[in-house]
Amino acid sequence: MTSRDVLLDAISYWDDLISQEKVIHRNLTEKIEKTLDMEEITVVTGVRRAGKTYILYELCRRHGGLYINFEDERLYDFDIEDFEKITSIAEEKKTKIIYMDEVQEVRGWERFAHRAHKKYKIFVTGSNSRLMRSEYSTALVGRTITFRVSPLLYPEFLRFRKLKVERSSFEEYLRHGGFPRVVLTGNRDLIKDYFDRIIYRDIVGRESVKYPEALRTMAVYLLSNAGKEFSYRSLKEITGIKHEVTVKKYLSHLENAFLLDTVRKYSPSLKIQESYVKKVYASDTGFLNLGRRASKDLGRILENAVYLHLRDRYDVFFGKNRREVDFLLCENLKPLKIVNVTYEVNDKITLKREITGLKHFMNEYGVPGEFVSMYPFKADNIPVRLAHRFCAELN
Repeated sequence: MTSRDVLLDAISYWDDLISQEKVIHRNLTEKIEKTLDMEEITVVTGVRRAGKTYILYELCRRHGGLYINFEDERLYDFDIEDFEKITSIAEEKKTKIIYMDEVQEVRGWERFAHRAHKKYKIFVTGSNSRLMRSEYSTALVGRTITFRVSPLLYPEFLRFRKLKVERSSFEEYLRHGGFPRVVLTGNRDLIKDYFDRIIYRDIVGRESVKYPEALRTMAVYLLSNAGKEFSYRSLKEITGIKHEVTVKKYLSHLENAFLLDTVRKYSPSLKIQESYVKKVYASDTGFLNLGRRASKDLGRILENAVYLHLRDRYDVFFGKNRREVDFLLCENLKPLKIVNVTYEVNDKITLKREITGLKHFMNEYGVPGEFVSMYPFKADNIPVRLAHRFCAELN
């Protein structure tokens, strides 16, 4: 158990920190803020170091409340009975808002949230999509509103760096990625530390992983081949894992920790989708630099960046039959739009291939299509949008 005095000291420390810390507004904060008057528990998830904590800081500075970070070493022995001390302190401070950062560190926190959410407005964060996976989480079904925080998209990157919408700033965004600390300091070495913490703390530290280095090998391989097709068989060969079920489980761990997303080949049938080969995209383009080729493969970095700007607006698939297209955008499996990404087009053969592939899928599904490129080119009456404008205007 954690003593009340320790809790008071920690809360006082966080109050001082929040009042002094530089907090830059995130677009998602406004949507999360709208849940303040709702009794549902607001759950904020996302990849480690994406900025979940600073969103709570911003809310706390605007609306007050009691902030607790459960990764603080002073709370290493905090257990479920100690939540009574938190509500007691909240009563003393005359606040009805409680922010619980990285709450998955406390086993059984859901029981407290279920009991207290009608009396207090509760915000919780966690770095795993299976935040509410315990035997107690069924009690919260229908009582939560969930938001996913991503690293900075291009418009937020511009705000953090005080830059304008132009090709040079977008190229800088592609180089740095969107992790707030990396963007503000320019220290891209931090990304490797984030990656290792996700692998060894968020996954190996919490899941049943018999082969940690095989998991890491799988992650590096997939990230260095973002946008390329893979199969479970190929992952078995790369990692040395013998059983396909283990490969699937490890891939699921990487997704649940928000390190990467799996994108399926489009089919109206969910069963057929699952049987096809798949692609992955990193949750931040900075992770692509972990691979051997990624830093030189500007086309794949751009494709990954475009994906990150599409995924919150559409259900994203890739298209492939006789031809191939990067993104088929859908709503409830209904095709809405085709997007093909190309860094630049330098020759007629490449241009013809790109146009033929895009037109094939536009005709097949009867939907509009467009190219996204770093540099302009003419594409036979098909719109070509410059990448920096596309990403700035989409979000």
